[in-house]
Amino acid sequence: MRGWARQVGDRHPEVRRIVWFGSRVHGIPAPGSDVDLCLVLAHSDKPFRERIGDYLPFGFPVGLDLFPYTLGELDRLRLEHPSWHRALTSGVDLMPLADDARG
Repeated sequence: MRGWARQVGDRHPEVRRIVWFGSRVHGIPAPGSDVDLCLVLAHSDKPFRERIGDYLPFGFPVGLDLFPYTLGELDRLRLEHPSWHRALTSGVDLMPLADDARG
């Protein structure tokens, strides 16, 4: 997972953080559980659903749910849907970056 996260960060400088969350992280996966990832983006010109394909890996060995939110969208989620914001951001940091690490 960390290797994939490094590749995403190298190819996409807008990615500020990648958080692995959900049942596989919290130790309660069921058969067929997928990997849940939140990508925190500095910005995006695309609507949410259209940007998902920009980050999906080819040949990932299990199912993957990808949530590429911009910083502004996450701020709104924190206020409007705090439990979802907590779920998205309280997993394992695969690629935490300092605010000034990328332009």
